[in-house]
Amino acid sequence: MKIIKAVLSAVLGFFAKIAVSFNRIFNKDDVSSNPAGRGTGNEARPRRRLVDGVDADRFTRLCVIMVIGIVSVIGAVLIAASVRSGSHEIPVEDQEEPENRPSGTFTLSIGGNVMPTQDMLDCAFSDGKYNFRNGMSELSEVLAGDLTIAGLCGQVNAYGENQQIGGLDAGRNYPSALAATLSEMGVNYIFGANQHALANGYDGMCATISNLHVKSVGVIGMTDGDPSKLNTKIAKVNGINVGLAGYNCIEGPDYGKLTDEQKARIANVGKDTLTDRAATDITKLRRSGAEFIVVCVNWGGLGSFTETDFIRNAAREIAKSGADVIVGYGPCVTLSAEVIQYTLGETDRECFVFYSLGCMYGNNVYPGQSKILGLTGKLTDEQKKAIESEKKLIAKSKQIMPRSMIVNLSVARNGDGLVLVEQASYNPIYVIRNSAHGDENSHLKYLSVPCAKYVAAEVRPEIFAGDKEWENCKAAFKGICAIADKSGGRLVLRDLNSTGEVESDTSDGKI
Repeated sequence: MKIIKAVLSAVLGFFAKIAVSFNRIFNKDDVSSNPAGRGTGNEARPRRRLVDGVDADRFTRLCVIMVIGIVSVIGAVLIAASVRSGSHEIPVEDQEEPENRPSGTFTLSIGGNVMPTQDMLDCAFSDGKYNFRNGMSELSEVLAGDLTIAGLCGQVNAYGENQQIGGLDAGRNYPSALAATLSEMGVNYIFGANQHALANGYDGMCATISNLHVKSVGVIGMTDGDPSKLNTKIAKVNGINVGLAGYNCIEGPDYGKLTDEQKARIANVGKDTLTDRAATDITKLRRSGAEFIVVCVNWGGLGSFTETDFIRNAAREIAKSGADVIVGYGPCVTLSAEVIQYTLGETDRECFVFYSLGCMYGNNVYPGQSKILGLTGKLTDEQKKAIESEKKLIAKSKQIMPRSMIVNLSVARNGDGLVLVEQASYNPIYVIRNSAHGDENSHLKYLSVPCAKYVAAEVRPEIFAGDKEWENCKAAFKGICAIADKSGGRLVLRDLNSTGEVESDTSDGKI
């Protein structure tokens, strides 16, 4: 808004000067031709041509100034419009090819949701500002692709000036520093279409898109621009056109308050229309030149600890429509991964499906269903059983929600010109809830770490405040490895310090 006001002020000042110049040029001989300043009304006035009495030098200078001014104004208007328009589709431009990598090859990195709670925001606040670098710095070691995607639950600086900031459990409006950190980590796109996208209204969604755009982070699944381009984004990465699409199947309470025009700017779809919508968009992307397609879907709510028939069936239908990668969001826990074989035209292809990558930066816990936990009085055996079941889910969520997975896919164009996944690897991630990272403001530091970096140490690494957190990290490592092992061997755990595989014991890691 300040930029727009400054532009308008400059424009008005410019035209005021033009008006003065016109007055000086075209009224040069008014007094001499009519000393009284006006006629009697009876005399015949001589006909005048436009250029009569005009100072030629002044007129030439004025024309030059006008041309420069008009061009400047048009440029300023276009810039101002781009800030509030659909220009926030940030393509990953072709980069200079490293000598050891041929054109037509890139790495796709995908992380889970970013959803800090209020206590995490409090711990990130120091010296009057927010700093998320400590909490997520180590993720940069494994979230480092040529094209990097992560999820976001909530909004960023929805009201401007970092006003009314709150965590996932207290407003879902994160400070602008979060966008800055994601950008510094190399995140190119955020998938933000979920029930939290409208936490602070439609204007808050648009502000979030702008705040991410300022940090060169694009958005999948929502837009503040042309609705027809909502899910037809193509990022050109190392000579490969990558199509991006995203959908939200969990409708929040704020969606119904939107106008039809506003609804068209967030990819909300019903579960019964998801596959048809995805098929239509994938066809558009292919026709627009996309050679490799990534689809993100928010299809599971908090507390969904296993894949449902709906998401499994939907994944198969979306894969058959031509998707190469499908990434699920929503449950906030890590679900299984698999590779779906399908045929596109006359070509056999495969689609890598990650039903949920979990939460790579957050501290959420399944709250339980209040209508069940709130039962009182004389209870039936069935009601007692339901209460105990909810309590077990709460306890289970405390154990597994700090775990997530980051995947890295090596994608390349083969000799036939097809763009396919050559290799797929993963890294288990654990959110330390009480680390020894005590500089700046608090001993209570929420820190996301790659588990493989610490599980094999002979003694407890200093980063853990106690043995319990270290053991939890080891359990997270085993649990994520157990999940990845269900992929049929296509997902490989890799050491952070080498290109070789890491031995993993998953005997007690199943969840």
